[in-house]
Amino acid sequence: MPGLGTAALGVWQRVGARWEPEELNGIAHLFEHMAFKGAGTRDARKFAEDTENAGCVMNAATGYERTAYYARCLAEQAPFALDLISDILFEPHWLPEDLEKEKGVVAQERGEAFDAPDDRVFELHQEALYRGQALGRPILGTDEALKNVSVETLINFRSAHMTPDRVIVSIAGAFDRDVIIETATRRFGGLANKPAQQSAPARALAGSASETRKLEQTHLVFSWPGPSSSDERIYAARLLSEIFGGGMSSRLFQEVRETRGLVYAIDSALDTLEDDGRISVYAGCSADNAREVAEIVRDQLELMAAKGPTEAELTRAKAVSRASMLMGVEAPSARAEARVSQLFLRDKLSDFSEIRARMDAVTCEQIQAVAAKALEGPACAAAIGPKAGHGALAAFEAK
Repeated sequence: MPGLGTAALGVWQRVGARWEPEELNGIAHLFEHMAFKGAGTRDARKFAEDTENAGCVMNAATGYERTAYYARCLAEQAPFALDLISDILFEPHWLPEDLEKEKGVVAQERGEAFDAPDDRVFELHQEALYRGQALGRPILGTDEALKNVSVETLINFRSAHMTPDRVIVSIAGAFDRDVIIETATRRFGGLANKPAQQSAPARALAGSASETRKLEQTHLVFSWPGPSSSDERIYAARLLSEIFGGGMSSRLFQEVRETRGLVYAIDSALDTLEDDGRISVYAGCSADNAREVAEIVRDQLELMAAKGPTEAELTRAKAVSRASMLMGVEAPSARAEARVSQLFLRDKLSDFSEIRARMDAVTCEQIQAVAAKALEGPACAAAIGPKAGHGALAAFEAK
């Protein structure tokens, strides 16, 4: 990317909570945590010091379908950063005593997430939506399941999923291409092919979940089916989400907050997996307003399915989406990650102008069709807060 002096790079694996057996729930996230306990010739302290001595910022993240180890650094330090990440994956320092300490750290992280109701409500929703499936279990795992994880378990987990078809090295920004390719080849070129590890297909279920807490607000999540990550309808669904609850001009913001003053926060999102997707809405409101909020949200989606968006709404949503995409591709971290998604999902790179053209080609009728398909269900909802606010779930299901 001309004009930059830094690079964003990382190694992405097609592995996450979705591939975990129930008795090892949380192992993918714990594996990622163990990345920074030392690797190669460096113990944990030396690893941290050498990373920062080079001016690098390094981190990692685990999701349902991917785990990423990434760094931001000066252009000349990119090969060094890639070597550090490679050490994490191939030469980790996995000591039993460090593993037990990190289980305690993860327990603290789990507690922090539980204490944040606007995070916890999404976890509740996920559990209800994918009941009895790996996708319905928490990414952070449970104390009970993590008791089963030993150093040998981590080694076996890595062996099962560290294959060339499941690993992508991506870099964007300023860097020496030849040196990066040499480093990637040296560190990853020896990966051996193995039988593919398959995860169970996603099975979205109708239902609801609630948790009573003494809070000032009721936190709500509602969702309906949407296209998967690789479905061509994803462009129409993204524009639907923008029109529905994406910004201050969206229907939900205008109707629920500005016109009726029922919430402080309300927004919609398109959440996608490889083989499933959801159009979801989050709202935070007083318990007394929760039922009305649920009814309005459903009414607005029904209106979208019946009449579709206006041309003015579609034009505005396209402008916002176009600007958001262009802002993203100007950021090296976003560009590196976008390329990873393209390869994992379609096994090819798409020019950003091609993506823009597909977005620009979406019609009001296509958005209306996505909304109508969503209403066929299964629908799912979750609530956290005072008991009085849980009536929103009954109102949502009754509709």
